[in-house]
Amino acid sequence: MNVLGEKFHSLLDITIVYPDGAPTFWKFLCGKVKKVVVCFQTIEIPKHFLEGDYTGDHAFRERFNSWVQQLWREKDLQIQLLLQEAAA
Repeated sequence: MNVLGEKFHSLLDITIVYPDGAPTFWKFLCGKVKKVVVCFQTIEIPKHFLEGDYTGDHAFRERFNSWVQQLWREKDLQIQLLLQEAAA
């Protein structure tokens, strides 16, 4: 990101949930997918991640990886909540 830091300021986070289970492509073609939940949000990339050196700076890489892992934890929670809402 340090190469494109001036061009990137945010990322688009898209979550797709299939409450009835992940369908096959064939089910999509046959129109047998009854419900799909799609959520999206824009996430601002912290400025200090736009200027760091992922390859050469171990501490920076650790901080960046921790931030990404936190995003995944939040996404996992969001998926659980969406599945619970769809089941209700």
